[in-house]
Amino acid sequence: MNGGEDGGRTAKAAVPGMAAGRYFVHGGRTGMKLIERYIFRRVFALTMSALLVATGILLTTQLLVHVDMVTRSADAAANFGVLAVTLVPTIALLVAPFALLIGAIRTLNTMNNDSELAVLEAAGRAPAATAKPIIVLAALMTLASLAASHTVEPWANRKMQDTIAQASADLIRSAVQSGSFVKVSSGLFIQIGKELPSGEYGQIVIVDTRDATTEVIYYAKRGTLAESEGVTLFVLADGEVHRRNSNDRSVSIISFATTALDFSQFLGQSARGYRPEELPTGFLLSPPADDPLAAREPAEIRRELNRRFSEWLYPLAFGLIAAYFVGTAQSSRQQQPLHIVTGALLALGLRAVGFFTIAGSGENPALAALAYLVPLAAIAVFGALILGSRAMPVPKAFAEGLSTIGGGIAGVLPGTRRASGSQRRDGGGRP
Repeated sequence: MNGGEDGGRTAKAAVPGMAAGRYFVHGGRTGMKLIERYIFRRVFALTMSALLVATGILLTTQLLVHVDMVTRSADAAANFGVLAVTLVPTIALLVAPFALLIGAIRTLNTMNNDSELAVLEAAGRAPAATAKPIIVLAALMTLASLAASHTVEPWANRKMQDTIAQASADLIRSAVQSGSFVKVSSGLFIQIGKELPSGEYGQIVIVDTRDATTEVIYYAKRGTLAESEGVTLFVLADGEVHRRNSNDRSVSIISFATTALDFSQFLGQSARGYRPEELPTGFLLSPPADDPLAAREPAEIRRELNRRFSEWLYPLAFGLIAAYFVGTAQSSRQQQPLHIVTGALLALGLRAVGFFTIAGSGENPALAALAYLVPLAAIAVFGALILGSRAMPVPKAFAEGLSTIGGGIAGVLPGTRRASGSQRRDGGGRP
């Protein structure tokens, strides 16, 4: 009788750290729903924080690649804003699984350190029930990723490329007016000395270093932009082409009366059309029979479709991995970091395999199948382990290896040895 009363009191005890005692484990449905909402909110907040930080960092690095071209265009502020907005969907979809992994691991690790997981398990709450709010959030992120990858992302990619092309067009026009060298794209520079009364351009110099093995310089007394079958050409007259081989330093000079350079890609046009990642899923699934992209890049279309139909599964896989490895109470201070590292490394390895299989899925049917099997297998395995409350012990050799690496890192960090010595003086046997 006393044991039952004690158990009841334990089950109704306040869970440490849960909003200053606002949440209690009652053992009933109401108490369990409170705990689920508590875990869901904590994981959601940390996931969104990680997502914002990671997206911001990657967005900054991507903007720096195009900042020189965009800021010198005619409408620099607007183009820069459009570029920033259109880059967000692709970056967010890429980092979303990792953000969820970080949010779930941090939440569960904190709950373990505060003995919250131990109290929940003592109250009779199974690890599968603790993992439920994480799985719900992972499922929501998975569905959001699926929808965004088929709608928002293709539109954003198309809008971004159009913006870059328009900014490049503005640079060409500014070269006509400035009379100085203007960087059109990576490795391509143009200088136009003056505009002639006839509407042509005079004293033209074009430097093309996009080919690492050959540097090409065009000199022309006159030039003009002309349209031919929907393609914009820069027609040069009365000039020379200087080609320098980077390997043997040889130089060849060819005089020409007229020559034409395709400037479509720098004037807001494209002779090759849109890329697969810029097109709607419906078009990729059933392109017109006479579409040049379908005839020219069928492997790229298959790869893009495999990416869109497989990558949305990773948030759910990562959520299950985090819930499995960190979702149970650990009494040892060594076991919890070991489980965290194991889960994180497994998730990273899983994603790396996913990138590899998707990259080759356009040409290799086996890799195309693996692109789907890898995340689905992870979902099935860890979902079953969580539901069955089965443990997957960390291999001893792996644990010892991590301990050795951790000890080596600690040995070279400033202040580590001093701290260790202080701990021993204060009572090294203390946990």
